[in-house]
Amino acid sequence: MGKYKKSIQLSLFGFVLLVVIYTVATSVFPDEGAPPEVGGQPPSFEAELLSGGTLQLQSYEGRPLVINFWGTFCPPCVEETPALQRMYEKYQDQGVELIGINLGEQPIVRIEQFVNRFAVTYPIALDPELLIRDMYGVRSYPTTFFIDRTGTIQEIKVGGMTEGFIESRIQMLLK
Repeated sequence: MGKYKKSIQLSLFGFVLLVVIYTVATSVFPDEGAPPEVGGQPPSFEAELLSGGTLQLQSYEGRPLVINFWGTFCPPCVEETPALQRMYEKYQDQGVELIGINLGEQPIVRIEQFVNRFAVTYPIALDPELLIRDMYGVRSYPTTFFIDRTGTIQEIKVGGMTEGFIESRIQMLLK
């Protein structure tokens, strides 16, 4: 055991040194690419709108905001879209905004057919390269971010939502 003692000590010292370096580096240089979390701020983005023009997240500053990542291929997305539209119609006069972000689907006509089928009137942003999806850390569809007037994420819901759930979260944002 004596002949291995020095190499074990050096290995332990090297391991501890690496842990210390990693800890210091991650606290001094936080990961700018980390997905947003509840209590944090949503990453800013700019996206082309299905209806034409450009959507800039900063233009929603000071208003309660719901950001819904979805796809036409996603059964829970299909189920919750009518509820999202009804909640948008009900609460838009109170300043609530809703943005749907389509996840890289082509052709565009498929997205247009989906939007027309459900008479969606809230803005639909396109994310053809999935850059916004990655920025937000979205891995399952649908994923919805509920953001209050101060720009703070109050909840991140992964999976489908009922109308009652959506309404309760919007009411939380309005308080």
